[in-house]
Amino acid sequence: MKKSSVRKYSDPIPVDLLIDIFSRVSGKSIARFRCVSKFCAWILRLPDFTELFLTKSSTRPRLFFTVKANGKSFFYSSTQPQNPDKNSSLVATRYASFPEYFSSNMYYTHTVCGLVLRNGWTIRQPRVICNPATGGFLTLPKVLIKTNNLVEVEAKSSPTKISRILLGYDPISRQFKVLCMTSSSDERPNTHQVLTLETGKRSWRRIEHKFHFIKNFRMRGEVCLNGVLYFGAQFGQSSVIVSFDVRSEKFGFINTNKDLEVEDSSFGDSLTLFNYKGKLGIYDWDIDRDRELVLWVLEDAGNHKWSKHVYVLPDVINEMMMFVGMTSTGEIVWSSYDDDDDLSILFYVFFYNLERKTLTRVSIQGIEEFKHHDITIDTFLHYVENMKFM
Repeated sequence: MKKSSVRKYSDPIPVDLLIDIFSRVSGKSIARFRCVSKFCAWILRLPDFTELFLTKSSTRPRLFFTVKANGKSFFYSSTQPQNPDKNSSLVATRYASFPEYFSSNMYYTHTVCGLVLRNGWTIRQPRVICNPATGGFLTLPKVLIKTNNLVEVEAKSSPTKISRILLGYDPISRQFKVLCMTSSSDERPNTHQVLTLETGKRSWRRIEHKFHFIKNFRMRGEVCLNGVLYFGAQFGQSSVIVSFDVRSEKFGFINTNKDLEVEDSSFGDSLTLFNYKGKLGIYDWDIDRDRELVLWVLEDAGNHKWSKHVYVLPDVINEMMMFVGMTSTGEIVWSSYDDDDDLSILFYVFFYNLERKTLTRVSIQGIEEFKHHDITIDTFLHYVENMKFM
């Protein structure tokens, strides 16, 4: 009798099962899997995979770092600890390098759902959206405005210039949009334009707005929460929070002067917008104010209702530490670094538990290659790896 034939190939693994398996691994592993075969690369570009990966990545947020050194910018990330142990350490891993024009002169704006908006200090530098997890990026098209002669020209110099560019994400439509605002020193009105990050030709669309507001230099930061962008602005003589609904592309305003009941003197460099456990928060701290930290939390945007929370910080918190934000469990986070040490870069992230009044210092390792270099490090919370290709 002839021996029974042996099957050379096993049944193929269902695509749905492969998508589920790939969604459980790290972004760095995904980058390696893309090189395994064309079939794997095809799976890792499927919308079903990228959406599932983003959903699971959102449950395991990371710390994100930008390092500016030697005239270039570099991206790193590490796990974001929950209830970190004292004197613990984390290792930051570096993402793929980007083109040379991602120089240190391009300042980091913010991350939204895994994408990073990069903006330049000068009008000649490009404005770029990049994805550190995939290495993809795109340069935003030029912003055009109409002159008094109804001729469209690039908004890059006086009397009209770009005053602010922000990135937002709507989780319902799953769309990223860029909001661009221009300001003019003559009688021409300020303009607001939107660009949707989608396949095909990308172009700016002008949107209607009923109010004219300008940038408020007394409030820093911008926050995107549940599809709404928040940022500080000046409306007449008042300081306000502007809300921009990413899906409907409608503006709203939240009063701060009346409901916060703070004096103008406290509207200084210490005011920063941040994510307060899913709500909009304002971080207000002045080291000369008896170490008193004030957190304002937006409870009702429609009625301009804020709650006030006052804390006294320990002496170890000083003006050299940079405010980072708040974790989902309610810990205030700062960072600090010192590159003067002969052996290594002393880079720490501090977690302060407001209820237990305990401070935990976590050492960040992995950027020793920049020892003895003039560096700048920025730290960000709640970074999620997104496999969306640009």
